[in-house]
Order: sequence, then C-alpha cells, then structure tokens
Amino acid sequence: MWRQYESGLRLMIGLAIMLLAGLAAVSSGVAVAESPASLTIDVYTCDSLHDPIDPNQTLVNECALGTEDIAFTLQPMASTSGSMTATTGSGGSPSTISFTNLASGDVRLHQQTPTTIALSYIAECTSNVRSFESPFSPFTIVEPAGRLDIQLLPGEQLACDWYNILAPEQVSVTTLTVNVYSCSGDVIDPELCELAPDVELRLFNPSAEFILTTDENGVATFDGTGDYTIEFVSELPDRVTCGIFVPDGPRSSTVTLDPANPVTLDAFYCYPGA
Repeated sequence: MWRQYESGLRLMIGLAIMLLAGLAAVSSGVAVAESPASLTIDVYTCDSLHDPIDPNQTLVNECALGTEDIAFTLQPMASTSGSMTATTGSGGSPSTISFTNLASGDVRLHQQTPTTIALSYIAECTSNVRSFESPFSPFTIVEPAGRLDIQLLPGEQLACDWYNILAPEQVSVTTLTVNVYSCSGDVIDPELCELAPDVELRLFNPSAEFILTTDENGVATFDGTGDYTIEFVSELPDRVTCGIFVPDGPRSSTVTLDPANPVTLDAFYCYPGA
C-alpha cells in the first residue's frame, strides 16, 4: 500500500514540477522585453560644387560648412506611437541629432528641408548588430522632400552620416522693358503712335551683346544686370529713328540694370521730318 502511495506521490510531484517549469518558461517569455533601439544622425553641409558620386571628392574640405538649424521628425510606419522631433541647432560641422528608446521596425525620417539645400544623401551608416555593404557611392540618396525610410532592428544603435548640398546662389537680375512705337505724325507720343512688332534692338557693353526683338505687342524684354548701350537695328518703311527715351523723361542711349530697379524705355520710329 505504501509503495503504491509513494509511487503516486512521486508521479504527482513530477507533474507539478513539469507544470511549474512550463509556467516559469511562459512567465519568462512574457517578462523579457526587446532592447530599445536608437538612431543618431550626423548632419554635414557641403558647398554647392560638391558632387556625391565624384570618386575624388574631399568631404573634409567640401562639407565643413556650418549647418543651419534644421528640424528632423521620426515617424513609425506602423502607427503604434507618436512621432519624435529633433533639431540640429546652428553652426555645427557636423550637427548631431539623436532619437533614443525606439521600438524596432520601419520608421520614416523626415528632414524639414530649407530652400537653401539642393540635394541630401547618406554617405555611410554603422550599426552594432549588422554590417552594411554597398557597391554604390553614396550609400543612398534622400528623397527630394527630405524623407528617408529606415528599418531598425531590436537593440540596434544605428548611426548615419547625412550630407546636405547647398543650392547654387541665384544671381539677382532685373528686367528691362522696351516699348517700340511707330509714329505717323509729327508728334512723338505713345498715345498717338502704334506699337511696332518684330523690331530688333541691340543691347551691348564691352563684354556682351544681345539682340532684342519686340513681340506682337511691340514689347521687348531682357533680364540681366550691368551697364549697357541700346540702339536701333531694324529699319521701318517710311520711318526714321527718333530716339529712345525714359518714359516722360529725357532721351537715353544708355541704361543701367540694377536688381532693385526694373527699367522701362520707350523707343520711337517717326515720320521723316517730324
């Protein structure tokens, strides 16, 4: 009897141990959380002549400009949590932004790209859990809107070098507008004359020469800067050139194009003897 009881007790204890072990295993699986990931971006600013695919590029020289204050947003692709924002601050070379305590998975990094930046790219990335090998240089080009999709692994500490190439400086110009008139009477007055289409004018200085042609409305335009001389080229039947004038002002054969001041001139062909 005792032996039967002892055998039954051992069986019950064995089953209890197995159940407890299974419960411990399940509890352990629930309690162990995945390690958080992090993303660090070093942001460099390059001059407008920098070429990311040039094998002879010198990042130290071409990408050492101070970085303006730029905001970056990190958004999980699966909307399980809200977005995070960080800014570079001003003047850094590089400027560094970091996002920590991140869940693994797909995220989208978005740079609020200012108009001063023409192109952004990633040169290289490093990770504590994987290695990156790419036959291409640069590593990746950032979308024009400043978006870059990234996959983070559990516990990954991902660091990337982000390069912003400045846009070329836009040269400021002004517009010269020339209204060309053909006058049949003896009075030179825009109100009494007709606009003359397909008339050519010569605009020149010691370093450049341009031929301007009036459109169907008798108007010719030119965008530029500097000091020029302007003169008639075309001849009109039964007309002679009577001068080029500042509207309601004096005769003027020279013009200064200043970005701060658009210029308008009136050019007149008139009846001989007027």
